[in-house]
Amino acid sequence: MAAFIVLEGLDGVGKSTLVKGLAEHFAGVAMSTPGDALAQATPHVLTAFAHDELAKALFYAASVSSQGNAARRQVEQGHWVVMDRYWASTIAYAKSRGVVADLKSLSRHFPVPDLTILVHLEEDERRARLFNRGATPEDLETLNPAFRNRVFADLQNRCDGMADVSGLGVADAVRKLVSYINSTLSSPLVDAASAPSN
Repeated sequence: MAAFIVLEGLDGVGKSTLVKGLAEHFAGVAMSTPGDALAQATPHVLTAFAHDELAKALFYAASVSSQGNAARRQVEQGHWVVMDRYWASTIAYAKSRGVVADLKSLSRHFPVPDLTILVHLEEDERRARLFNRGATPEDLETLNPAFRNRVFADLQNRCDGMADVSGLGVADAVRKLVSYINSTLSSPLVDAASAPSN
């Protein structure tokens, strides 16, 4: 049975690498928001909307709609999809940046993932990864403790569960997530608040 899996988390926790590893394990498709088609345009869009956080959020919301529908089509064809960020990040970051518009009302129009996992990494390790890869201005936002804590708390409320990959290499982190995905999809989903943080 194919499934639509989303990995959420703060910048620098290794989501992109883990998405690729999981897609390979499940012989599926690795996707992201805003997506490959918008990869080159995204920095220009964010620069153009630099002083309008709602405009940024609506840009990301548009990509969620497009990528979510593409993901669901893949699943209907029998392919697993693993997505790097989706709606939880869009709304959590927007709220933490001060957007007060009712973005939540849009959610009923987006395909719902079968499982959304919050990936957690100890802060010192996350910071090291950020600077090793070359941190963007958006990455640097999460170095502010108040902003980081707001985003993380919101993501916890919107995800089905959390996986801590601190101290793990890529292969071990992928194995941990595979085990979590298999065990969770074979049983009813639990509330994020009571989900195991393994």
